[in-house]
Amino acid sequence: MPQPRNAGPAGRRRRMARVVLALCALAACGLWLALRQTGGEPPGPPGFAQQPVPVAVAPATLAPLQQDLHALGTITPLARADLRSQVDGELLRLHFAEGQAVAAGQLLAELDARPFRAALAAAEGELARTQALLDNAEADLRRYETLARQDAVAGRQLDAARAEARRYRAQRQRDQARVDEARRQLSHTRIVAPYAGRVGLRRVDAGNHVRAADAEGLVTLVQTSPISAVFSLPETRLDALRRAWARGAAPRVQAWDADERRLLAEGELEALDNRIETATGTVRLRARFANADESLFPNQFVNIRLILSRPDPALSIPSAAVQYGADGAFVFVIGADRRAMRRDLALGPARAGRVAVESGLEPAERVVVEGIDRLQDGREVLVVEQQG
Repeated sequence: MPQPRNAGPAGRRRRMARVVLALCALAACGLWLALRQTGGEPPGPPGFAQQPVPVAVAPATLAPLQQDLHALGTITPLARADLRSQVDGELLRLHFAEGQAVAAGQLLAELDARPFRAALAAAEGELARTQALLDNAEADLRRYETLARQDAVAGRQLDAARAEARRYRAQRQRDQARVDEARRQLSHTRIVAPYAGRVGLRRVDAGNHVRAADAEGLVTLVQTSPISAVFSLPETRLDALRRAWARGAAPRVQAWDADERRLLAEGELEALDNRIETATGTVRLRARFANADESLFPNQFVNIRLILSRPDPALSIPSAAVQYGADGAFVFVIGADRRAMRRDLALGPARAGRVAVESGLEPAERVVVEGIDRLQDGREVLVVEQQG
């Protein structure tokens, strides 16, 4: 009986080869489709399936651009006082609640004033006695001076009257100083707030005996409105900061929360330290905030943005257009022939999604901000959106 044409080892090899070729073709088609769906390019020689790449572009614009300097700051009260008793005595009453906001001059605590009133009364009595003796001595002196003009009294008696009057004047001066000191001691039995602020937790309860030498004091008072933030900047930023400050207005400062998502307060730069910290190469600065709503709390850590204005126009582009390679920053520029051209750049400061371009671009040149991942130098593009 005759055998089929495909029978035998040779026929089986041909069938296997056809199956392998078919599988390879299917795999190639699958790879091509996968690359199309993921934005890649199918393999092939130059020009194979090189369709224009859809891109979004934005022009390089010439306009004033502000510069932001970032730092980590600590909220610091402009004034802080540990309120202590200036005299020894019994603490009678506290006139504040812990954590309370107080006004300047508000009574916060009272000490037993009776011993100090008694001391003042004794000093005033001694002063009155000395004043009476002085009045009598001055009256005698006037009489002796009258008699001396009539040569009716010896010069020795006149000199003694004058010395007696001077002695009582000196005594009155000492007694007046004792009265003033007694009044000062009495005034210290009332402890008042030296300025407006917020008190903390009390350290002593009423009924205790307090002393002027006590280290801790009664309570701590901090000024919360206005308030400041202390932060540091690298010395390399000092020149730009001083130039911005020299223009007149103090640079604006923003305080942001730890995640830099919420603006807590906005104020202005108040002071620059007089030296650079050699260990860190930084300089310390202080910013002042009104803090009327007390959104800033003493010793709170905040993110600082120091905004430096640049009045001169600067060429800038969206930050999304900038790419970085081995040679530094570059962008893809779209020319009149609708082809992407790689352009190396020298960049300046950045703010609010834009970055200044020191060199490498001209005003109005279009740069690619979307679709960059599929571009290469000389690739044809299709502009689907123009931003800016």
